[in-house]
Amino acid sequence: MSKSERISKSTRRLSPRYPAVALCLLWATAHAQSTRVDVLADATAGQESRFAAAFAEVNNWIGQKAFPGAVMAIGQHGRLLALRPFGAMDYSPTAAAMPQDAIFDLASLSKVIGATTAAAILYDRKLLDLDAPVARYIPEFGGTPGHEGILVRHLLSHSSGMYSRQILWKVAKDRPAIMQLVYSLPMNAKPGEKAVYLDYNMILMGEIVNRIAGVPLDRFLERNAFGPLGMKDTGYNPSPDLLPRIPPTERDDILRHALVRGVVHDENAYLMGGVSGHAGLFSSAADLAVFAQMYLNGGTYNKRRILSEETVRLFMQRQATPPDTTRALGWGTAAKGTFPGDLASPRAIVHTGFTGTSIYIDPDRDAFIVLLTNRVHPIRENVRIEQARPAIHTAVLAALDRKP
Repeated sequence: MSKSERISKSTRRLSPRYPAVALCLLWATAHAQSTRVDVLADATAGQESRFAAAFAEVNNWIGQKAFPGAVMAIGQHGRLLALRPFGAMDYSPTAAAMPQDAIFDLASLSKVIGATTAAAILYDRKLLDLDAPVARYIPEFGGTPGHEGILVRHLLSHSSGMYSRQILWKVAKDRPAIMQLVYSLPMNAKPGEKAVYLDYNMILMGEIVNRIAGVPLDRFLERNAFGPLGMKDTGYNPSPDLLPRIPPTERDDILRHALVRGVVHDENAYLMGGVSGHAGLFSSAADLAVFAQMYLNGGTYNKRRILSEETVRLFMQRQATPPDTTRALGWGTAAKGTFPGDLASPRAIVHTGFTGTSIYIDPDRDAFIVLLTNRVHPIRENVRIEQARPAIHTAVLAALDRKP
């Protein structure tokens, strides 16, 4: 038994401030009709007709140069309804077509597929207390005024109250130096007072996983999530052998002075060795379809339980604080005006990545949508993805709502 497995199982508490049990019961009642399957059934044979309008929408945005190429996966009721590539790997005249098994830099999807999953596993094993001070797990974090009141839950709900205009990678040049800057970040709000989405929160969450598990985040996830799920294309610091399947991201003329491909695009994660709670993960649409179905299954896939149903419900549930927040634990939810568009279920959990990635998991429809693009190629200033995402998701959800 490992050191982490011997840690006392008495740390998890359900605080009266967060009525998790009641919320979980409500969720279970509302979503009792989800289809539980061992593995996704391949039902992609009819994808071209059923999703013709949605596929045309993706190609339309490629034509408008929102991104060079994409891969999309769509599933519902335990069936993989679509898995399709679009466009090319880049904009060069000789660019290879985007392969169906392309491996994308997920950017901030790393926060939910990676760090949040690890946190949920540790919570499930009663090794992580969501209502414990962060300083319990990272003592050096508690030395900055205001940090003593920041709970683990505040990191996951992006309501820690920390804020700085400082660009970490322009000041610090390696992981220890970046972490020291994060440990000393100033406060501009009380913990739990308002939700502000920041990388710092999940950088800290990744470090907490390291401290509790006694192994780095990437190794913990491979052993406890990606490996058991059979997600062979998912991980940090991909092998150079995979480069032909990895679309390029940005031409970096500031830090790396090269076209970024096969290494993490995010500058902080790059200087941290490619592994962080906020960025660094690479994956394919097929792997993320498996991950999404695991959530819809209530924490299992292919007869392997990754999370308990209670923990899945808890992490998908929109938080009660801060007031008017739309965030769940780690995840966002599909509130009005968010990227999935007007047809999205408000109880869907969602997230995007800066490189042009997104995931939508909808317990009301028992469905998921994975859209992976390399929209930052060749420059990040191209933000047409902001219009493309709602248009594409609306077309997909409309097709799902029509009887085939």
